[in-house]
Amino acid sequence: MDISNTRLKELLDKYLDGTASAEEISEVDAWYGAFESHKGVTEQLNADQQVALEQLLFSRIHREISQTQAPLQVVRSRVRYWWAAASVAVLLIAGGVYYTVNRTTEQGVSGMMITATAEKGTIRKITLPDSSIIWLNADSKIRYAQQNGREIWLEGEGYFEVAPRQEEGFLVHTGQLDVQVLGTSFNIDAYTPGDSITVTVSSGKVAVRTEQNTDVAVTANQQAVYKAAADKINRYDISAADFGAWREGLLVFKNASFESIARTLERRYKAHIRFDGQKTASALLSARFGKDEPIKDILRMLCDIYGFNYRQEPGSEEYLVYDAQPHH
Repeated sequence: MDISNTRLKELLDKYLDGTASAEEISEVDAWYGAFESHKGVTEQLNADQQVALEQLLFSRIHREISQTQAPLQVVRSRVRYWWAAASVAVLLIAGGVYYTVNRTTEQGVSGMMITATAEKGTIRKITLPDSSIIWLNADSKIRYAQQNGREIWLEGEGYFEVAPRQEEGFLVHTGQLDVQVLGTSFNIDAYTPGDSITVTVSSGKVAVRTEQNTDVAVTANQQAVYKAAADKINRYDISAADFGAWREGLLVFKNASFESIARTLERRYKAHIRFDGQKTASALLSARFGKDEPIKDILRMLCDIYGFNYRQEPGSEEYLVYDAQPHH
């Protein structure tokens, strides 16, 4: 079936908005039947449209697998999934993203996982099958089972707007911490390497749980900070609005070390920032920057607060922040 680029984009945008009819979803499904002859179309899709297409393609794959294999049950695990047996692969050629769906023969385990990634320098909006929305910050990734899109594995940072479903929870795994919700909006910062995981709630209520099953309830305009070294969760009252500002491309820092700010800038601008010593790296800063602020202007303004300086290595995106004179 032939679908023009414009029509395909229109259908995928409707799917993302939750307004696509059954007939329109079937239209994309029929297009997939002739996928080999339409690979070039995907190069004109934006990141959100690619996510929608991936979800629809995986739904079709799931149906095809179900025709030859009894339904499998989803098993929740705190460790990474390693799947055996045969695999079905979907390659979005122009998108540069390779997805693999594995079929395992292990009893009681579903091998179908969907992965969505925001590369460095990008922010992605993802709509789950239940209409929940996830914003992925730069250099972040989520995984979830095709059969259970309300259990998420997060690496990096994500902002969640969870669609409420009575008596059906929503669970996010972040390595050493789980976040359980029923319907709310919240931000999770679980970048690695890092010495803490933060959960900031904009609306509703969540339960933050450690591997030792220590629960802390967090409500709107509160933040839970988990320190791995102490294996302890602290809860603070905050203004939650700034912690999701990155979805609009804004950069907001509050009493953050220059080193932690540098890690954020590296992910946003695909750069590398070094420091000449602990004094510059540990300096605490608060600042707010607009969406299109160049990294050089940001570094200049941050350095001026403490009288630091910076230099860019010739022909690269590497920067050195130093106090007075660079140390060699």
